[in-house]
Amino acid sequence: MRLHGTLYEITDITSFVRQYVTNRSQPSADSMSAVSNARVNLNLPLNRSNQAGRFPPSVAESITDGSGRFELDVSMSSGASIFLSASVQAEDSERTGHEQHPGCWYRSSPFALGSIDRIQQDIYIARIAVPREAGFSQAQLAAALAETQKEVADLEWIKGRIRSDGITLSCGGKGAKASGRLMLNPHRSDDLSKSLDHSVEDFHLELPGPAWLVGLVISKDAVEASLRTGLADLAGEISRQLKLSAINLFSARLQPSDPAALDRVVSEATLSFSRLHYEAIPVAGPSKASRTIVGEACFGFPGSIGTE
Repeated sequence: MRLHGTLYEITDITSFVRQYVTNRSQPSADSMSAVSNARVNLNLPLNRSNQAGRFPPSVAESITDGSGRFELDVSMSSGASIFLSASVQAEDSERTGHEQHPGCWYRSSPFALGSIDRIQQDIYIARIAVPREAGFSQAQLAAALAETQKEVADLEWIKGRIRSDGITLSCGGKGAKASGRLMLNPHRSDDLSKSLDHSVEDFHLELPGPAWLVGLVISKDAVEASLRTGLADLAGEISRQLKLSAINLFSARLQPSDPAALDRVVSEATLSFSRLHYEAIPVAGPSKASRTIVGEACFGFPGSIGTE
């Protein structure tokens, strides 16, 4: 079985939505353009993939030609569960200055090969840049950390800073100190509820008193687990706010008169981040430059492939 189609970038969102989403018709050529030299994959879903943050295993791959065409040779049983993804090629990512861990332009929800009712499957993406003013800022980070301090009784102080290599964080209370660096990257699996992955680097925890006494009174592993949970919650909040910013920017370009129609459009698209980085904001004087987390969000159509 061969699955083929064309990868398009939406250039006129309003026209595309009116034709493809609202009236279920083929979008006109003047509302989109073909994307060449992109990577299109059929991947195994998350529950059969490697750990989060890595590219899911690919079962078929194609590079779009000059007219955006791709063709995937599928040699799996009809009941196999897979998902379709599209992304920039690694060499293009390096050339254009994207992050070391590029994300996806498009991810479909998982589907069974047997549910495909046609071998022609076109993909449409709308790329939305999340600018500095809509990104996750140092001020928002400070507000989130202040809220965390209110919620944790033994936490006496906490501080963090967005840097070029991630978010450095430190906190302390009752004589204990902890520090680490929170790293964020676009999520690439079939779990469409997730926009970002996170990892914790250079984690360090100091508890007061001799090691033998600390072990009797409190579990160091339990403290570390609690702190890592807090970092995961912070990553989730950053992901939520960037996703909301992307949806608001997409909505502004649509400007629909019917809010229900906008909700339907957003619900039918998938949302992925193709890149993420920490943009410096120049400041006057000796103060250190502040940074904001920004990136490029991609709305993909169709969200679901197949008849199920």
